Amino acid sequence: MTDQTITIEPPSLTPVVTVARADIRAIPSVEVGGETHWLGEHRDFRRHDALARFLPEHGRFSLAWVRLCDGERLDVHQHPTKSMILVCKGSVRLVGDLEESLGEGDVVCVPPGARHGFHTGPGEDFQGLSVQFEGAGLYENENAPRVRFAEVVSDSMAGLERLNDSRLRRFAEHPLFALFDSGRMHREPVLRDRFVSVLYVWSVFFQRMLYARQSVCTDPSLREIYADHLRDEFGHDRLLRDRHAVSANVYDPILEAAGNWFVMQMHSTDEAAKIVIVHMVVESSCHVFGERTRSAFQDGPAAETSYFDVHAEVDGDHRDIGRDHLRTLPPARFPQLSRTCEEAWDQLELVFDRMAALTRS
Repeated sequence: MTDQTITIEPPSLTPVVTVARADIRAIPSVEVGGETHWLGEHRDFRRHDALARFLPEHGRFSLAWVRLCDGERLDVHQHPTKSMILVCKGSVRLVGDLEESLGEGDVVCVPPGARHGFHTGPGEDFQGLSVQFEGAGLYENENAPRVRFAEVVSDSMAGLERLNDSRLRRFAEHPLFALFDSGRMHREPVLRDRFVSVLYVWSVFFQRMLYARQSVCTDPSLREIYADHLRDEFGHDRLLRDRHAVSANVYDPILEAAGNWFVMQMHSTDEAAKIVIVHMVVESSCHVFGERTRSAFQDGPAAETSYFDVHAEVDGDHRDIGRDHLRTLPPARFPQLSRTCEEAWDQLELVFDRMAALTRS
């Protein structure tokens, strides 16, 4: 057995120092790119002389007390260094690339470049410790913060509306509508029969999408809104089949895959994404579709309660369903919703590409 000797350093000439949190100068906001961004309460340890002297410069790391309360938010941002946030008291909502509610003792590890922010609700108080392990703290130099905030415009409801409007205008010029604008669909019964048979496939998928959404919705207010919508749309596939004499069974693997994409999103996305898919994208397209196609079905037995007239008249209201819910969401949600919007339009254009190709074949 060997004795272990513990060497005690002689007493330091520097006394023990305590620093109250309130004695560390706080900043409430920073200016980045000409815009002021709210931080809540940010107290970098190096803003206090005693702490700045105590913290080592070799292997430099940075510490800061942070606080948000009563609805305050730190908007989604990125920085070039990894960071750790410790929830010391209260609770807070992590938003950005990952969304999660956090409580006392939870630790958030943020890699370089990750999009993240924090939101508190009414009456909620979050107090935490922010740690960076490389170089200066994120807001140590108040005049040159080491952060980049997400663009407010692209992260907003208005930005999502603009994106959707842009894709809707593009959809309105889809080559399928040339068959109607030229009068061919009105003049050529064989072409018209092929078209309604192909359209019937998409109409069935549309119904299945609504059934799927209704069956898994757990939000009572949205479930009732969805139910009203479903009642308006119920049986429109049969209306198309019966009023417009659908006579052929169409199977196309691409059309099946694209149609099933919409159904599966009702099982795998949240309510905000479903509103974007069903109402902003599909119902907006249905309104344009009804307006652009109804003229080819204005005479004959199908003219009474035409499937196309119904969609031209009703879907204008359906496309606005759920917008109030989207407006309650934090800005951090909208980048992902914008991606969902783009994906839904891509899938819908694929549906119409196949309908056009199969109608012409």
